[in-house]
Order: sequence, then structure tokens, then C-alpha cells
Amino acid sequence: MRPVFKIIIMYEIFFFLFWNILYFSNSNIENWFEAKVLTALFTFLATMALGFGFVYVVYISAKLTGMVDKMKAIKDPRKN
Repeated sequence: MRPVFKIIIMYEIFFFLFWNILYFSNSNIENWFEAKVLTALFTFLATMALGFGFVYVVYISAKLTGMVDKMKAIKDPRKN
């Protein structure tokens, strides 16, 4: 699996857990979700898109500056 897909999967898991914690906390957000379903859906998807854009910009910046290659060149201390 390519590293980009791993980043995307980890990102999706993170935001899924974040929204579940937010939804099931005692912040009365359930009523907001029930009253404004489309607004909640837009907010959820917009947050995911913003996070994906941020992760993608960081990854591309690291790739262009050569940081990804430097990180791959680091030897694993567990292996001899």
C-alpha cells in the first residue's frame, strides 16, 4: 500500500473517532445534529476536506524539500 493511502486511512480514522467523541460527549451536539442534518453533514465533510488538504500540503512540502527521502534513509536501530 502506498504511503499516501496510509495517510488518508489514518486521517479518516482520526476524524471518525473525533466526531464520535464529539457526538457522544455531553455537549448537547446531538440536538444540533437532529435539527440541522444538512448543516451537520456539510460541517463534517468540510472539516474532513480541510484536514485532508492540510495533510496533503505537509506531505507534498516534505516530498519536495527532500525530507521524505531523508526519513527513508534513516536506519532502523532495531535491525543490525
